[in-house]
Amino acid sequence: MRRIPATQVQLELSTGVDQTRWIGATGLAVAVGIVYFLAARLSLALLTKPEGVAVFWPAAGVSAGVLIALGSRARWPVVVGTMVATIVANLFGDRNLWSAVLFAFCNAGEALLTAWLIGHYFGPDFRLNKLRNVLGLAAAALMGTAVSGIGGAIAYKLFHSTTTPIWSTWQHWLASDGLGIVAVAPLLIELASASRDRPPLSELVEGAVAVAALALVSGLAIFLRSDLLATVGPVAVLFLPLLWLAARCRPVFAAAAAFIVSLSIVWTTTFGIGYFGNPGLSMAERVQAAQVSILLVTIGASVLAALFAEIRDKRKLAEAALQASETQRYLIETERLAALGRLVAGVAHEINSPVGISLTVASTLAHRCTNFADQIVSGPVRRSLLAEFSDDCRDAASQLTANLQRAGELIQSFKQVAVDRSYADRRTFDLKLATEQIVASVRPGLPKPRGSLALEMSSDITMDSYPGAYGQVLTNLIFNAVTHGFTDGLGGHILIKALRLGMEQVEITFTDDGNGIPEEVQRHVFDPFFTTRRVQGSTGLGLYIVHNIVTQQLGGRITLVSTPGKGTTICMILPLLAPGQGEPTSTIGRFKT
Repeated sequence: MRRIPATQVQLELSTGVDQTRWIGATGLAVAVGIVYFLAARLSLALLTKPEGVAVFWPAAGVSAGVLIALGSRARWPVVVGTMVATIVANLFGDRNLWSAVLFAFCNAGEALLTAWLIGHYFGPDFRLNKLRNVLGLAAAALMGTAVSGIGGAIAYKLFHSTTTPIWSTWQHWLASDGLGIVAVAPLLIELASASRDRPPLSELVEGAVAVAALALVSGLAIFLRSDLLATVGPVAVLFLPLLWLAARCRPVFAAAAAFIVSLSIVWTTTFGIGYFGNPGLSMAERVQAAQVSILLVTIGASVLAALFAEIRDKRKLAEAALQASETQRYLIETERLAALGRLVAGVAHEINSPVGISLTVASTLAHRCTNFADQIVSGPVRRSLLAEFSDDCRDAASQLTANLQRAGELIQSFKQVAVDRSYADRRTFDLKLATEQIVASVRPGLPKPRGSLALEMSSDITMDSYPGAYGQVLTNLIFNAVTHGFTDGLGGHILIKALRLGMEQVEITFTDDGNGIPEEVQRHVFDPFFTTRRVQGSTGLGLYIVHNIVTQQLGGRITLVSTPGKGTTICMILPLLAPGQGEPTSTIGRFKT
C-alpha cells in the first residue's frame, strides 16, 4: 500500500480549506453583485429629469450594510461585487464606460470607508440597539458619501454633457447615497443580528403582522389626492405602526418598515402620485421633500427602536441582577444558618466534656457522702476516714471548680470568636514571665494525676502585643493537650519552648507526648467548628480558636505536626511587634449583627 507523505497530506488539506474559503467568498461576491445590480437598476430607472441623479440609491446601503454586518472577512467579496455590479448597471443604462469605472471605485470606497468608521469606533458585532449606534451610523454614512461624492461628481462632470454645476451633482450624490445607507443598511445589519440571536416565535408573528399593516397603509396613502390627506394624513397614519414596531419588537422590524415607507415615497415621487408627485411643484422641490421625508422616517424609526431596545436591555439586566442578588442572598442565608448550626454543635460538644466530668465528680461526692453516712450509722467514726473524706471532698471540689471554669472559658471563647471582637489590652510584656503566670494559673485546674509542664525560654524576649490573646492561646493548647491528648487519664509531659528568630519574630513550640492526632483528622484541626465524630487524639473547637487568634489578632501563623501514639507539636511564629489594632477579619465576620 503506497504511503502518502505527510507534507502532501498537509498540502491537500490546506488546498481544501482554501478552496472552501474561495467558494464562500465567490458566492458572497456573486450574491452582493446581484442584489447591488438590481438595486442600482431600480434607482437608475427612477432617475429624476433632467439632472439624471437618483433620488434614492439603495445599492449604497446594500454594500455598506453587508460589509458592516459581516465584518472584515467580507471586504473583498463586497468590493468586487459592488464594482462589477456598478459597471454593468451603468452600461445597461447607456452610461460612459470610464464614468462607470470611476463610479464603481467611488461606490466601493464609500462602503469601505463607512464600514471602517463603524468598526473603528464601535467594534465588531455592530447593532442598532443603542441611540449612539444609530447616530454613529448616520455620521459614518455622511462621511463616506461626502468623500465618495467628490469622485462621483467629478466623473459625472468629465464624461457627461450636463449644465448642472458640480456642486449640485455632489449634493445629489450625497443625499441619494446617504439616504440609501441609512434606509437599507439598518435592515441588513439587524437581519444578520437576528440570525445570530433569533427572536421568539411570538415576536416574529407580531412583527410580521405590524410590517404588513404598515405596508398596506403606505400603499393606500399613495393614492390620496387631497392636500390634507396627502401631507398630514400619511404621516399620522404611519406613525402608529412605526411606534408599535419600535416599542414591541426588535429594531429589525422597524428597519423593514422604514425601508418600505422609503420605497413608497420614491415611487410616488417618480410617477407623480400624491403630494410628492404634485405637478404644481418643481422637480427640485419634489425631490427635496421626498428626501427629507425618507430621512425623517428612517432616522425616526431607528431612533425609536434603539431607545425602546435600550429600555428592554436595561430591564433585562436589572431583572438578571435582581435574580442574582436574590440567589446570592439565599446562599448567604443558607450558609449562615449552616455555620450557626455547626457552631452550636461544636460548642455543645466542647462543653459536654467538662460538664460530664463535673457530673462524675458530683456523683462520686454523693457516693462518698452516702458511705460516710452509713459509717456513722453502723459504727464509730475513725479519724482516718474523716481525713480521707476531707481530702476527697477538697479534690473533688477543686476539680469541679476547674471544670466549670473551663466550661465558662469555652463559652467566653465562643463569644469571642462569634462576635469577632479583638483583645484590646495591647502592651509590652516579658514572654517568659507571662508564660509562667499563665501556666501557674491553669495548673490547679488540670485533671489528676497531673503530668509535667516544663518551660524552655530565655528571659530576654519582649513582645509588644496582646497578652490576653496570648494567654487565651496558651490556655486552650494546654487544656486541649490534657483533655484530648491524654484521653487515658494517665497524664503526660508538656514542653513549651520559645526561640527568637532574628529581631522581629519569635518561634513558640508546644509539644506533648500524648496519644497524638490521627492523620485523617490533622488536616481538619484548624477548620472552623470542626464537629466530626470524636476519635482518639482528635481536637475540637479549641484549635480553631487558637488558629483564629494567632492569625487574626497576633498577626502570626501556626502549624501542627502529630504522630499517633507519640504526641503532637504545635509551632507558632509570632511577630515581636503585633499588627495595629484594626478591624479583625474573622472567617465569620460577615455574620456580625
